[in-house]
Amino acid sequence: MPPRLPLRALTSPLGAARFASSSSSSSSSTPKPPSSLFTPSSSSKTPKAGPSSSPSSPAKTKSVQTKSTGPPVIPPLPRPLGIPVPPTSNPKSWSQRKQELLDEDRHKAKRKALVKEATQGYFHDYNRAKGAGGGKLWIAPNVLIREDKALYFPDISGRSLLGQNVHSTDLLQGKTSLVSLISTRISEEHVQSFIQPVVEDVEGHPGFNFVQINHQTNQLKSLLLSFLVSSLKRTIPESRWGTYFISGGEWSEFDVNQPLGLENKLLGYVFLVDENLKVRWAGCGPATDDEAQSLRRATAVLLGRMKGDTETASSVESEVDPSA
Repeated sequence: MPPRLPLRALTSPLGAARFASSSSSSSSSTPKPPSSLFTPSSSSKTPKAGPSSSPSSPAKTKSVQTKSTGPPVIPPLPRPLGIPVPPTSNPKSWSQRKQELLDEDRHKAKRKALVKEATQGYFHDYNRAKGAGGGKLWIAPNVLIREDKALYFPDISGRSLLGQNVHSTDLLQGKTSLVSLISTRISEEHVQSFIQPVVEDVEGHPGFNFVQINHQTNQLKSLLLSFLVSSLKRTIPESRWGTYFISGGEWSEFDVNQPLGLENKLLGYVFLVDENLKVRWAGCGPATDDEAQSLRRATAVLLGRMKGDTETASSVESEVDPSA
């Protein structure tokens, strides 16, 4: 809007001319806003992006692809499995229970198990079982464990399909026994891959015993399973009802889990126990062809030694256990 002329300037031509000249000079001297606020200056061009020398900027690194090394190598059985003292099915006395309560090694094993359970995820066992090799913890030996190095199978109690309370010690005593530990459907498949050839070979032998232990840590599930005994009987031959038993509740970490190497509750475990209750062979997870054959040979060796058939035992022993 042009500036208004005062009344005097309208009446005097000279005043109007002076006012016009002064207003034009003042308007020309008014500072303009800096043009850099609206348009970029030609002298201050935006620099092109380049490698920054600042240590805070992330360096451009090449993605290094690791070479595939294949499935993890499964180690062999590292040690003889079992407990160092012969088991018994007799109930523990008060003095024995008191000694166990004061046993420092037992407390250490229990604390170690609690720490392990607290630091592992809920699906830890499941993820390992779904991994390479079916979650196998070790490769079974192709020879018998030497008798002087072998340890004893611990006593495990439960209720058989005949409705009787049984102990593994009483079932295994004096016979060559194949013991299977199962808890899930996948563990049944693992055990079946081991025992099927052996059972077909020696079932009905007077010195052979097949003991199946169904372990359910959940007490409610164990109770429900006891109500379904009739269903189990339809899937298991009647000749095995007395040696198939259900064991409920958590097993002792010091007495059972750690000695037998039960590190994954979802896997199936197979043990070959001699007439003296010593663990002479052990396998877990899905069986390989070599493991299944080694179990067949090892069973034949123990049966041959029991009945005094030295010719058969020595012929098979030369393949299985040359150091025994």
